[in-house]
Amino acid sequence: MIHNCYFQFLFFVIEYIYIMSALCGCKKNRRIIMKKFLSLALALIMALAMFAGCAQQGAENAAEEPAAAEAPAEAPAEQPAEEAAAATVFPLTVKDQLGNEVTLEHAAERIVSGYYISSSTCIALGLKDKLVATEEKIDKRPIYKLAAPELIGNVGNVGSAKAFDLEACIAAEPDLVILPKKAKDYAATLAEMGIPAIVVNPESHEKLVEMVNLIAQLTGAEEKAKALTARYDEVMKKVEGLTANIADADKPTVYMCGTSSYLTTAPKDMYQASIVTSAGGKNAGDSLEGDSWTGISYEQLIAMNPDVIIIPTNNMANGQPDFTADEVLSDEQLKEVAAVKNGAVYNMPTGFEAWDSPVPSGVLGMLWMTAKLHPEVYTMEEFAADAADFYKTFYGFDMDTSSILGETVEKAA
Repeated sequence: MIHNCYFQFLFFVIEYIYIMSALCGCKKNRRIIMKKFLSLALALIMALAMFAGCAQQGAENAAEEPAAAEAPAEAPAEQPAEEAAAATVFPLTVKDQLGNEVTLEHAAERIVSGYYISSSTCIALGLKDKLVATEEKIDKRPIYKLAAPELIGNVGNVGSAKAFDLEACIAAEPDLVILPKKAKDYAATLAEMGIPAIVVNPESHEKLVEMVNLIAQLTGAEEKAKALTARYDEVMKKVEGLTANIADADKPTVYMCGTSSYLTTAPKDMYQASIVTSAGGKNAGDSLEGDSWTGISYEQLIAMNPDVIIIPTNNMANGQPDFTADEVLSDEQLKEVAAVKNGAVYNMPTGFEAWDSPVPSGVLGMLWMTAKLHPEVYTMEEFAADAADFYKTFYGFDMDTSSILGETVEKAA
């Protein structure tokens, strides 16, 4: 359409020039008029051509703009990771913490836990109603009395890791059995009988988190596991922040005793060693290899010369190991050890769980150790409040913190 207007205008200009030149009398005048009108005509033609080009470009841009505007609407909205992730589908095959493949046809409903750490994990994940048999002596463990008293005397007893009762396990008719590394051979036997069994070995914080998620995946407790591991991350970040500015020279050497003898300690790859280092200390047993309590001599302990000696609880009702802090302090062979000379031999709190072990509440051990080693950055009162909140949130009971705060009051007096 623009091109038609262009040629009509050109024809009009030429016709107009011819008429005007005809009206002029002489040839000279006609030539002058012709030049002027031709110049005018060319100027008008160029202006019209530029207008036509701009109009065409504008039309093209106008045609493209709606497409560009519509492009974002065509792209699907990105879903949050939680919504995008597929729900657990059964049958489900997983690998346990020893790398064994285990398949479940459906989410477990009848659980046998032959390990106090996995039993405590099941309670924290809201699975106590699905426990049909547990390790022995649950009536002696405080966590059952506090968080799951209904299990005492009402579930099967499958013995210990050293003396696992296979018959009692089978009699409980489980659809999932959880065993410690020491009972791994029984997992293979159960698998041959068609009973799914996983082996757990949470000897580090990372392995503890892995165990929590593994049990949750097999039991449909993913939401509880998500909340629990989020609390772990929160505690870890808190401890990192509290100890970030502590100079290496201000980090005490800490000797963690075993519960059977104070001549056993935690080597560098044991969970207890990680608690010490996380809390701003140096583990005295880092020169030792292994991931379980290791026996040493008096000479080795004297050479380590720890600034602090920590005695953990034994997980039973009285919480006491096979020796006392007074025995360590009065041992003549240790009188030159810094911790003994300065009276820095401490018992971990009793009556709850062994916070030095990789139980779900094990992160409280890091907080307690931080308060004990560095009260200038984190007080025992703050720890008591954090511990009470943890147990209320994940175990559903109100924690009596008097045993923790009583130690602080006694020390202040």
